[in-house]
Amino acid sequence: MKKPYLIYVLLIALIFFFIKVNSSSGNTQFEISNNLSTSPISNEFNSNFSRQINANDFILKTVYEYPLEKMHNYTSKLSQKYGFNGSILVAKNGKILFEEHIGYKNLRHKDSIESTSTYQLASVSKQFTAAAILLLYQEGKLDLDDFATKYLPDFPYKNIKIRHLLNHTSGLPNYMYAAEHNWKSKTPPDNTAMLSLMNKVKMQAYFTPGSRFDYSNTGYFVLASIVSKVTNQSLGDFLDNRFFKPLNLTHTYVYNPNQETKKEELIGFRRYGKSYIAIPSSINDGVVGDKGVYSTVSDLFKWNQSLTEHTILNDTILAKAFRPGKTNSGKMVPYGFGFRLKQETDSELVYHNGVWNGFSTTLRRYKADNITIIILSNNSFHSITPVSEELYELSKDFSKYDLFVSFLENTNIYDLHKLKNDLLNFTDIPRAESVSIIEKIANIYNKQNAQFISHKYLEVSSPNQVNQQYQVLFN
Repeated sequence: MKKPYLIYVLLIALIFFFIKVNSSSGNTQFEISNNLSTSPISNEFNSNFSRQINANDFILKTVYEYPLEKMHNYTSKLSQKYGFNGSILVAKNGKILFEEHIGYKNLRHKDSIESTSTYQLASVSKQFTAAAILLLYQEGKLDLDDFATKYLPDFPYKNIKIRHLLNHTSGLPNYMYAAEHNWKSKTPPDNTAMLSLMNKVKMQAYFTPGSRFDYSNTGYFVLASIVSKVTNQSLGDFLDNRFFKPLNLTHTYVYNPNQETKKEELIGFRRYGKSYIAIPSSINDGVVGDKGVYSTVSDLFKWNQSLTEHTILNDTILAKAFRPGKTNSGKMVPYGFGFRLKQETDSELVYHNGVWNGFSTTLRRYKADNITIIILSNNSFHSITPVSEELYELSKDFSKYDLFVSFLENTNIYDLHKLKNDLLNFTDIPRAESVSIIEKIANIYNKQNAQFISHKYLEVSSPNQVNQQYQVLFN
């Protein structure tokens, strides 16, 4: 078949398929690859097929069915036995494999949590503040070795560099203590008001800048104030314009006490006897930078991907974020810029946890396995770290299926004789299991593609005969 004619046939088929999909219920489990119309056309069917068919969520979840079932069984017990209430996401190689929303938005009204329900990220917010600083550094608008007083002239703490603030080596005192003991208004202070209060109170610094590591919420609120000074925008507006909108994080925003509560915004709860009570707002809710970002597990996954793919921040800049800080004496600190850093037994872990007013959160990336785990909870759940570690252990079972996923993404599943021979290579997967996986995927291929796949390239007269032939061929 000549190439122009083949292209014409494929385009007609694509149009027909999308018309069919769009006229259906909208819950299609299989999609044509977005790259079809732009990919080079080959005379080999296998090449066309691999470009034409995208191994989407259904195929991935079919391949990983058995480890995902174990993961589901584990998370269902979290709710039943340990009272977990929230959302969980697990991804591998940049693809979401597991996402569940367990429990209720409001633990008194029993309305179910949804994928669009937004959680206060607590200290997981710090990585957004750090990213804002790094973007300004990337654009040459500040330097990491600038002193904070260059941008905040009235700031009473001298010789504190932006780098000290990012690495938690600044020695700044706790702003929350200052607010709780010195703020008189019923309206919580925002960043500007809090900065003025600290300038007025002049609390004693804990230690000389750079001399040691001490986790500091104050440092990140000051970083947010520097962002505002440099950009003449609030942290929320800057993040929205430069990160949230460009990355299509449609359910991510920075809390503003002066704005109306958003429809999907969750509130935090704590157990009181046999029930839960809502946690009221506090005097420190209005300060952001150390906390204050609201998001969903899916938006956080997009954010995480933007970092690994260097969508906005380049690789040189991000390398600084994932490098441990140092004290003046050269001692390493287990913190980069907005991320905690930990060397696990078999993988480097980049992560951050958060706790604030009933919200417990974590975002973790295990670099060696390319596993991402995100957990968000709103009922004062106290076991988020051991749960994360158990999910990571369960996710290790995905690895034995990785070659099989790659195989399916690049194989014509209708070439039955080739399939039979290639399946012998997957010794980690029971043969019956691999055959079952292919049968399920073939069934989806049949339903969605039987009307336009060229029978010229098939070993059978109709794609609908494939499953019957599996039984004969593989037995």
